[in-house]
Amino acid sequence: MIPNQLNTFNTVVKNGSFSSAARLLGVSSAAISKSISQLEKNLELRLFHRSTHSLTLTEDGQELYKRTGHLIEQLEDQIRLSTDKQKSPHGRLKVNLPDSFGRMFVLPLVPAFLEKYPDVELDLKFDDRMGDLVKEGADVGIGVLGNDDSSLIAREFYSLQPVLVASRDYLLKYGEPTTPQDLLQHNCIAYRSNTTGKKKLWNFRTDGEQIQMEPEGNLIVNNLSAAMTAVETGVGIAAVGVGNYGACLEQGGFRRVLRGYESDPIKVMIYYSSRHYLPAKTRAFIDYMIANVQEKCPLELEEMIHAL
Repeated sequence: MIPNQLNTFNTVVKNGSFSSAARLLGVSSAAISKSISQLEKNLELRLFHRSTHSLTLTEDGQELYKRTGHLIEQLEDQIRLSTDKQKSPHGRLKVNLPDSFGRMFVLPLVPAFLEKYPDVELDLKFDDRMGDLVKEGADVGIGVLGNDDSSLIAREFYSLQPVLVASRDYLLKYGEPTTPQDLLQHNCIAYRSNTTGKKKLWNFRTDGEQIQMEPEGNLIVNNLSAAMTAVETGVGIAAVGVGNYGACLEQGGFRRVLRGYESDPIKVMIYYSSRHYLPAKTRAFIDYMIANVQEKCPLELEEMIHAL
């Protein structure tokens, strides 16, 4: 027979304290403590080391959680899935997006998504900083994953070709670089990562090998839109995705430089917490974004590349 208190035990372990589990389950801390004590009595095992300021699992507690934790989660997923099957996607969905990329490639898809799923409320956060999806309480993230977090599932969303651009006025005044080494004689607009605080390196491919250079100049920004504005005003050379450059084509006055040395495209991913079950709103958003960006943007991307 499965003890009734097993779900309480797993909730305490996942949340780290009786009080956190109590808030989640909507009961008092005393009720949680009583439930755990009853479970220990039934199993004849001590599950937690308790003190005034800490709560840690005993060896028996660790073994119990290892054997039952995933089973409880799967059971909860199946119950939620059965309940949710009859419901259309609904509720608030928090999404983390890179600023420029999000406004250019994701935001245009939002009106049609909301028209199709009117009961979903999108909460979009535009920030170039790569935040912790779980800690920030976000459901979905889009961007270039910089780590191998095994708790996240990542699906390819888009492929951006990095290019260097400069204004025609700048090139007329200072000349055009013909090799990556020539950049040492130019003013390079650097981009500082909001996540690491470091300047992003520029990647090039020469003779089949990839090389990296740190951009040197008298301007550093932490926003790609700011970098493009600086290029437009003739400050120097900046590295952007081909999508950003394509938008600037409409304004005119820009040129792509060092085309023969460009590195491989950057894969932009759409990622979410690894779970056996996703709420209908999350799955609907992910599937819709991937389906529509794949349907419309590859042709647009190819046209941009040939036009530059």
